[in-house]
Amino acid sequence: MWTKLLCAAALGAAAAGASAETSWDFSYTGFLNGETNVFDPTLRYSGSFAGEDSDGNGELDITELTHFSWDDKLYIDRGGRPCGPGQCELHKFTYDLGLSKLNFVSEWTYADDASRSSGSTIAGSQLSFFGYTQGGGTIASNLLWTPETRFVINAVPEPATVVMLGVGLAAIGAVARRRQGRAG
Repeated sequence: MWTKLLCAAALGAAAAGASAETSWDFSYTGFLNGETNVFDPTLRYSGSFAGEDSDGNGELDITELTHFSWDDKLYIDRGGRPCGPGQCELHKFTYDLGLSKLNFVSEWTYADDASRSSGSTIAGSQLSFFGYTQGGGTIASNLLWTPETRFVINAVPEPATVVMLGVGLAAIGAVARRRQGRAG
């Protein structure tokens, strides 16, 4: 009886440690260059986000995010906005949990004594960059989503989930071993 009680307590403690927050990694591959009108099927941009659907409506919105990064820029981290030396803004964000549909609008800028650059993304539409240096160099790029642009998103298991899986498998193994010992 004590064994069952201890197992139940261990499983309950592991479940209590689990977080309802989920993390996702996502990427878009294949863009049309707006200046050259050439589609590049290998061009890839990626990001990640984490949060909890606290209102239970099946959609994660910007107020429910604890993390958002896109194109190597950290826009939100536990409610803060650590964009590094530049400035970032996540203007809009929704993720439909049932349809796996992601929408966001982001913008970033960077400036120092020698250069200035900026970019913006409207997910599903366009990704734009502009930059210049005091020496006169400029770069501009406008990448467009097309029907051939591929979207991939995967939920990332939280560490507590992995621990719970390990505890559960260990418990199943212990029960099976105990039954095998009694049968033999």
